[in-house]
Amino acid sequence: MKNINLNIATSRSKFSFSIVDSVCFMFVLLCPAIICLSGCRKMIEIDMPINKYPVEKVFDEKNTAVAALSGVYAVIGSGEGSLMTGDVGLSLRSGFMADELSPLVMETVPEYQNVYNAKDGWPIWWMFVYRDYIYQLNTSIIGLENSTKLASVDKNILLGEAKFTRAWLYFNLVNFYGGVPIVLTNDFRINEKIARSPASEVYKQIEEDLKFAKLHLTENYLNRELLDDPQERVRPNKFAATALLARVYLYLGRWQEAEQEADQVISNSAYELLTDLNQVFLKNSKETIWALQPNVNSFSGVNTPDAKVLINRWGFLDPDWYLSSLLTSAFEMGDMRKTAWTQEKAAGYIAYKYKQGYGTSEQTEYTIVLRIAEQYLIRSEARAMQDKLLGDHSAVSDLNLIRARAGLSETSAKTRESILAAISKERQVELFLEWGDRWLNLKRTGNLNEVMTEVSKSKGVAWQPYKSLLPIPYDEFKWNPSLRGHQNPGYGEQP
Repeated sequence: MKNINLNIATSRSKFSFSIVDSVCFMFVLLCPAIICLSGCRKMIEIDMPINKYPVEKVFDEKNTAVAALSGVYAVIGSGEGSLMTGDVGLSLRSGFMADELSPLVMETVPEYQNVYNAKDGWPIWWMFVYRDYIYQLNTSIIGLENSTKLASVDKNILLGEAKFTRAWLYFNLVNFYGGVPIVLTNDFRINEKIARSPASEVYKQIEEDLKFAKLHLTENYLNRELLDDPQERVRPNKFAATALLARVYLYLGRWQEAEQEADQVISNSAYELLTDLNQVFLKNSKETIWALQPNVNSFSGVNTPDAKVLINRWGFLDPDWYLSSLLTSAFEMGDMRKTAWTQEKAAGYIAYKYKQGYGTSEQTEYTIVLRIAEQYLIRSEARAMQDKLLGDHSAVSDLNLIRARAGLSETSAKTRESILAAISKERQVELFLEWGDRWLNLKRTGNLNEVMTEVSKSKGVAWQPYKSLLPIPYDEFKWNPSLRGHQNPGYGEQP
């Protein structure tokens, strides 16, 4: 068999190696799926030996094409080597950056004082997102687009999944780093020279990917055979794309479109605000729009990587960090979310949305990425910005649904300014420690500097506005000359 040269690169890190047969190719491409096979059997099950699939057939056969994408989801959600979940994930680290979490030992979490280590600290998740996730998604997209044997409907569904996931990753990149390279190929000769694009251009690519996904994904959730599977919500569907599109339009200030997209999701009977708050974060709950299925096995004993670090360590040790007093005091008297989603320990309150910590064999929880409560808050804000303030189908009516579910009375807010403040407050206590929502929305609404100026005093430091963005990792300037001279303000390009 002829040699196949596979060049894996990002606009930052470059990896080149030669593959002499299809077995090695499949190992590289599908290694996340193979590694996670035991924990994600329902989602990515492969029955035939890997060496039965030469490279040219990977995206011509449905089961291997599905496995390629399933592997990406598995790695993102595994917490083992993932820079999206767990102790180095977005939810935890952005919680320190903002006002949601406090560590027992301040020196162990530099992000708490907004100190970002661009050499080998948390900000290097940029590299992993491009190298481990976006590269594989681009490879899948190119392979699917070039496939001549995969059924058209299957091809478009998988393309929709890949483009949706790529859009979600770029949404996180652009909001934590600002403008970033838009990498759409798997050719290192191109990728190593791609410069940063303005945030507006990144958002255009995100919107384009999401519109494609919304058009081609099915309304129903699918299994590994791309057949309807109402029991699992781990493969993105049309409404996952719609929900993320609603969020994107909110961030862009396109209020009417944000309202319309959120309304489409809310109007679907597959989703609802659950009255029992203890059921919201169970796997495949009706509140879930899209979730990551963690890799659970007898060794890790983990349901969700976030719960592993937020509830207990090694199954018997209390965590090293607790909810900040600023967050716990934000709950109103009688708010059932504080009762259901936090738990008091000797050193303070811990997050208790996910209730299965370390040492759990039964899988009852998945890591929820998108859920219906956010869509109500998006629609509420979008309506407020269009002066649809009071009455039926208004900003207040949506806000009151969220409050009623929490056992609270209707809001007293009546003006646009007071309603927006009330929405921000509901976001704080509804979506805490969910994918950086608090940090990103303080930035989006222009309130970050004001809030962090006060918060930083309690952290023993002075807030500096440039820290609203993370630094580009130092190694990126070695690999990509087009990035040199374009570090985010306030940071250097070498240690």
